[in-house]
Amino acid sequence: MTPDRQPFFQRYSEYILPALMPVVVLVITIGAWLLRTFTTSPALAVNAIAIVAIVLGGYMRFRAGLRDIIRGKITVNVFVVVAIAAALLIGEFLPAAVIVFIMSAAGGLESFTLGRTRRAISSLLDLTPKTATIDRDGTEVTLGLGEVKLGDVVIVKTGERIPVDGLVIDGEAAVNQAPITGESMPIAKFSGDEVYSGSLSEAGHLKVRTTKIGNDTTLARIVHLVEKAQATKAPVARIADRFTAYFLPAILVISVAVYLITGELVRSVAVLLVACPCALAIATPTAVTAGIANLARRGVLVKGGAFFEIAGKLEALVLDKTGTTTIGRPEVTDVISLDGHSAGEVLELAASAERLSEHPIGRAVVAKAHEDGLRPAEPKEHKVEIGHGVVAQVDGSRVVVGNRRLLDRHDISLEARQTKTLEDLEHEGKTTLVVAADGQAIGVIAVADTVREDVVSAIGAIKNLGVAEILLFTGDSRRIAESVAARIGVDHWLAELLPEQKQHEVSRLRERGQIVGMVGDGINDAPALAEADVGFAMGTAGTDVAIETADVSLMTDDLGKVGETIGLSRKVAKRIKINIALSMVYNAVGITLSATGVLNPIPAVLYQELGCISVIVSSTLLLWAE
Repeated sequence: MTPDRQPFFQRYSEYILPALMPVVVLVITIGAWLLRTFTTSPALAVNAIAIVAIVLGGYMRFRAGLRDIIRGKITVNVFVVVAIAAALLIGEFLPAAVIVFIMSAAGGLESFTLGRTRRAISSLLDLTPKTATIDRDGTEVTLGLGEVKLGDVVIVKTGERIPVDGLVIDGEAAVNQAPITGESMPIAKFSGDEVYSGSLSEAGHLKVRTTKIGNDTTLARIVHLVEKAQATKAPVARIADRFTAYFLPAILVISVAVYLITGELVRSVAVLLVACPCALAIATPTAVTAGIANLARRGVLVKGGAFFEIAGKLEALVLDKTGTTTIGRPEVTDVISLDGHSAGEVLELAASAERLSEHPIGRAVVAKAHEDGLRPAEPKEHKVEIGHGVVAQVDGSRVVVGNRRLLDRHDISLEARQTKTLEDLEHEGKTTLVVAADGQAIGVIAVADTVREDVVSAIGAIKNLGVAEILLFTGDSRRIAESVAARIGVDHWLAELLPEQKQHEVSRLRERGQIVGMVGDGINDAPALAEADVGFAMGTAGTDVAIETADVSLMTDDLGKVGETIGLSRKVAKRIKINIALSMVYNAVGITLSATGVLNPIPAVLYQELGCISVIVSSTLLLWAE
């Protein structure tokens, strides 16, 4: 049964029950208080009603506490069991019921906080349509999503959400894929492009061949990953667990000491009640969950709470060049005329010669010509000379496009000034192609893997966060590495590195005592990503390996997301530490007030739970942190 067809109570039971239970306990407790205050009912009847409230509201916590006691573990639930048992032993049935009410109310608020973040992520699944329009031999057939099979061709029209992951085989559309990648602007999709389930076709018509369905779609995997991450504790959380293990015995000693000194059992019990470390217990999970949800909304997937603390302490960040700081494919950067021909004529002639080329550089030349509105001619002859370039017959002219070795093969010479032009471009880290017609060099085309537009500002933002050292690693030549590093503002770079050498260099940085992050594509850079304290995989939407192996997956190619992750990680870690510190101070004050008789059992619990609620509210604010 699909979520939208489930009964209301079944869909929201995990949120309704925690919210409803405090109300039930409160009503019963008030009933017991009214009975004792305004009637002559025997105390046994009043206590029996209070016990009903205690059992209903505290059953799950008592069961968990007893289980932990059997296992020899000292937890918050054990603390609650001891405190409630002490209250009952001295005959404080109504106060015990009030305690259970306040704790169940705090638990309900915590469930709401955690549930809100789960709903924020799980609701992404509701973006997936329940039906799909399939192209069956030219006929449009509407099927339930469960009936769609791999390889089916899905038709998506303007205003419709894409129901599957797949490849566009026909049509074009502006697709809003913010739920998957966090990109705010629609992305133009053409034949051969990937699309993801839950994305919205804002304008256009697509035919999509299905590659993933159901739980295998990128959207479903994102939800699974985030839910799994929410269950992972940060190192700070383990500190809280260890604190609780020592805290309970200490409080028991203080409670006994208060009784021996004052002779008042009520004060002793009040100390136990006010010291319940509920605020301490929820300080970490609520903050971590809110942080995970916040980043997921931006298209950043974090594997678990542990990485919040590590990412916030990064001292060095290693950037892979290709695909991380650069686009990852060659583009034409310069078109220079050498003998009076216009740059457009040079480019059009080169594109005509490269029109049938399968080489990435040849495709880049053709793409540039189309981008400039030129119309490359169909070559009559086309010969690829591997490693050198192409030779073609274009409009009666013999056209040679390639490197200087190709020119030597065809006895085409360059003047000194023309050679100087090539050397200047190559010094900038660009690949040069000489364009010659009928034995005469007429122009030069420079091609390079261009730097992403937002990289410089992203690196500046990361530096402003206090990351002391940013390095560029690449398998390209030293000349190219130096050129790219200078353009993006990175002072340190290493070139001509194999994957295992990148891993070794990351290991060397860590051996120096630095906390190191690595940003790569998640596949080729896998060894270095695994070696780093935190591995950031960029542009991983739809990439199963990257989503599963990276510590942090960036669903787009936006390096700025790394800075956002580091910044929010620091806010999460700082909020956790503040919450823990405040809870300790709160408990210390409460213990003092209870020991001196200022707080009796009920006021003691009210005081303690107000601190718990303040921690929850504090953590919830991280949902909207920038």
